Amino acid sequence: MSVIRNDSGEVRLAWRLILVILLYVAVAVLLRFIPIRLLTASLVRDGMTQGSALERANTVILEDPVWSIVIGTMSGLMGLLIVWFLVHVVERSKFTWKTVGLDWRRNSPLLILMGTVLAFLLFIAYMLIGHLLGSSGSSLSASLMGVGIAIFFQKFILYIGMGFGEEVVFRGYVQTRAVARLGVGWGVLVTAVVFTLLHQITYNLSPVTALSGIMLWITIGVLYHLSKSLYLVGMLHGVMNILLNTVNFEITDVGGMIVHALALLILVIVLRLSPRVSALLSDPT
Repeated sequence: MSVIRNDSGEVRLAWRLILVILLYVAVAVLLRFIPIRLLTASLVRDGMTQGSALERANTVILEDPVWSIVIGTMSGLMGLLIVWFLVHVVERSKFTWKTVGLDWRRNSPLLILMGTVLAFLLFIAYMLIGHLLGSSGSSLSASLMGVGIAIFFQKFILYIGMGFGEEVVFRGYVQTRAVARLGVGWGVLVTAVVFTLLHQITYNLSPVTALSGIMLWITIGVLYHLSKSLYLVGMLHGVMNILLNTVNFEITDVGGMIVHALALLILVIVLRLSPRVSALLSDPT
C-alpha cells in the first residue's frame, strides 16, 4: 500500500485535493501576478516610480476591459486544463466532456435558462433582504444607472469564464470524486468547505462569511449532483457574479448569510415535496 495510492492503485482523494488547491492558487496568482509585474517593470523603465508603476499596473490589469476579458477567458481555459491534467496525467484515465458535466444533452438549454433564472432570483433576494435590514437604500433602477452595454459585455466574458472555470474544477472534478469516495452528504460538504476557504482567501474571512459561503456552495453542489450539468451551475455562478459586480449594489455579510440559508432551505423543501423537480434536474442518461 502506497502513501499516494490506495490498494486499488487510485491516487488518494487527499492528494488530489492538495493538487487541486496548489494548481488553482497557482493559476489564480499567475494570471494576475505575471502581467502586473511585467507592466510594472515596463512603466518603471519609462520613468515612473516603483510604487506608482505598481498601482497603475494593478488598475490596468484588474480593471481594464480588455485585460478583464483576457483574464476571464484564460480562467475558464485553465480550469479545463487543470482538470484534464488531473484526469489524464494523475489518474491516468480518459478525459471526456461528460466526466466534468460539459456534455451537451437535450435538456442543456433548459438547464442554462434555469441557472440564469436562479441567479436573478438570488440577486432579487439579496436586494430584498438588504432593504429589510436597512443596508441598502437604493432602488433597482438607481442601482442600474451607469451600467452600459460595453461594461455588461466585459463583465459577462470575465465572470462567465471565471464561473465555468471554477465549476469545472470544484464541481465537475473535486465534488464528483469526493462524492464517490465519501458519499453525497460528506462529498458535497467537503467540496463546499474547500471552495469557500479558497474563494474567500483574498477577502475578509469571518465565521459569518465562511458559514454563508458554505451554505451557498452546498446548494450549488446539490444542484450539480442532481443534474450532472455544469451548464446549470456554471450559468448560476457566472450570472450571479455578473449581477453582484456590475449593478451598483452591495449586500452585507449577514444579509448574504440569510439569503444563502433560505436558498438551501427552499431547495431541501422543494426536493422533499416535489419528485418532479428532482426528475427535471436529474441526468436523463
